Amino acid sequence: MENPFSIRRICATSIVSILFVSSTVMAAAKPVLYGPSQAVVGDLVQLNGQHFAAGASFTVKTTVGKKTTQELVSSGSDGSLSYQLVTSSAGKYQLQVRDSSNRLIATSIVLVHPAGE
Repeated sequence: MENPFSIRRICATSIVSILFVSSTVMAAAKPVLYGPSQAVVGDLVQLNGQHFAAGASFTVKTTVGKKTTQELVSSGSDGSLSYQLVTSSAGKYQLQVRDSSNRLIATSIVLVHPAGE
């Protein structure tokens, strides 16, 4: 006959292991910035992010050719981030999200085509 305490111990150990693995996987989620990969000059492109530090400030650095701009954004209390990209010229828009220590957190690329193509 099996000892009921051994069965309980095995169940408790299994539950703790599952909870630990689940919390580790959730904590390991990396920040991402996503949205349309292509647009037309003049479009406002909505980019969204998730898994950012909640309520933190970030800089979105946008580079098109040799021109670079930076804009400060804040994440929501749920770690979400929203950024609206203004496409004023054709080209490859390379976006970098950097934290307050200037560490690269997430990237995205939007290819902007001339109007009428």
